[in-house]
Amino acid sequence: MKRPGKKETVMFRRHNPRWLVVGLLVLSYGLALTSAIQKSPTMDEQNHIARGAAYLGTGDPRLSVEHPPLVNVLSALPAHLLLDLRLPLDTVWWEAGEWYHFADLFLWEVNSNAEQIVFLARLPIIGLGLMLAALVFRWASARFGPWSGLLATVFCVLDPNVLAHERLSTTDVGGTFFVFLAAYVLWRAIRRPSPPRILVAGLALGLAFAAKLSALLFGPILALAVLLDGVAGGPGRARRLSGRVALVLVVTLLGLLVVWATYCFQVGPLEEGGPPVPAPPYVRGIRAVLNFAANGRPGYLLGQIRTGGWWYYFPVAFAVKTPLATLIALLPATWLALRRLQRDDLFLLLPPVAYFLVSMTSSLNIGYRHLLPILPFLAVHISRLATPSSRFPLPASCFLLPAPRIACYLSVVLVVALAFSTLSIYPHFLAYFNPIGGGPENGWRILVDSNIDWGQDLKGLRAWMERKGIERVRLSWFGSARPEAYGIVYDLLPGVPHGFSLWESPPFNRQQPEPGIYVISVTNLVGVIFPDHDIFAWFRVRLPDDRIGYSLFVYRVSAQ
Repeated sequence: MKRPGKKETVMFRRHNPRWLVVGLLVLSYGLALTSAIQKSPTMDEQNHIARGAAYLGTGDPRLSVEHPPLVNVLSALPAHLLLDLRLPLDTVWWEAGEWYHFADLFLWEVNSNAEQIVFLARLPIIGLGLMLAALVFRWASARFGPWSGLLATVFCVLDPNVLAHERLSTTDVGGTFFVFLAAYVLWRAIRRPSPPRILVAGLALGLAFAAKLSALLFGPILALAVLLDGVAGGPGRARRLSGRVALVLVVTLLGLLVVWATYCFQVGPLEEGGPPVPAPPYVRGIRAVLNFAANGRPGYLLGQIRTGGWWYYFPVAFAVKTPLATLIALLPATWLALRRLQRDDLFLLLPPVAYFLVSMTSSLNIGYRHLLPILPFLAVHISRLATPSSRFPLPASCFLLPAPRIACYLSVVLVVALAFSTLSIYPHFLAYFNPIGGGPENGWRILVDSNIDWGQDLKGLRAWMERKGIERVRLSWFGSARPEAYGIVYDLLPGVPHGFSLWESPPFNRQQPEPGIYVISVTNLVGVIFPDHDIFAWFRVRLPDDRIGYSLFVYRVSAQ
């Protein structure tokens, strides 16, 4: 196959796509903001917001255990500055550092403006999502050119999984951004070493560690990439490798210092009477996460419920929740990369592959969101399709087109397919499943929890009740928000966390439920959290009469 001519190469360089990228960022902002307004707080949001608000209000990080404070503080900052927030500091929950009950009181009782607090807390996460997309463009442009940067941005901003979590006040998108930032600045520091760049790399790595505990996995992964890059650099390997080892140590120490700084250089014992350690809440969090990862919690996959998890949980989740356009694009992109691997590919391919493999060993199988950190790497990887030198194994004569145009047209088709699949699920991005997973209507048969049902559709339930003229429902929902805050009149059924104790003596006939309108979230429907998984078995084998946002099923039970 002949090389692309000068005219074909110029075709890729004729226009600067930066303004198109700006348009994509505006589109992403609009989709995230307008869908966020339509969704009620998810299961974990109140906990993250309360942690950040408590730290900002007191300077005490006692609640920042399972999650470091950085993203929580950024999220709570607008509400802290603009609203007169009250903290339930005179409670046993604050004294004990028990974040769940503290958060419940903070959002729904001591403050009367939960809607405002949640809205303001979501805005910084949307901002981090936009910064992630901009960084994806920058890295892809540096590697493959500006048109590749545009393609990478499309696969980032139009990914429904990114959009789903970009508009929630959690640490998932924040952790993803800071991990990707750490990888990018470390790559730049390796290519053109200088003290300022090494200092920035250490700062970025520390911010990643302070954003989400799972980011710690990327520490050794990025260190391995740095060392392998040194080995692959040609003559002088021994000297270069020793320099890389020193660089890794310096960057790691700087990163840990940044983490310690986010806890205000706190020193204290892990347990009463124990030896003092730096940032004790952070160390306790690492211990808790390792315990969770080893022992797991009840998970659901393909109709099965298990506490120990499945090694294939994340492969299945990736296969059914990643847009089909992305899965298809990965095939030719990987073929192009494998034809001639370069040193720079270590920083693009090793982090997502290694992280994915490590994830397969975890017993904590509760959501695709734990795979979010690999998505920006994959977007940049896919962007190589837009380079003028892209070549495929099929001869160009098969298409009567030169090779660069084949790559160009393939990219356009995939972008259109991605845009269609994402816009068609709006505003229910959290419930996205591709055709392999049977779409959002059937996704609950494969995965539940944060994959489809995180308590986000209480507003949708209220709108449905108003539209149908229904005054009262029998409700089982999976979420920490309070339905009464949205004007929903209901009778409580077994749910999580509200109504969990009702599973022992359900307030309905399990063999033949009493007449009424039953609204059951799909996570509760499959019974994954309940000790008795078949509480709602009577409903599970029946088609719902209506669906609300794909997470709530409605059953009209008539008198027999």
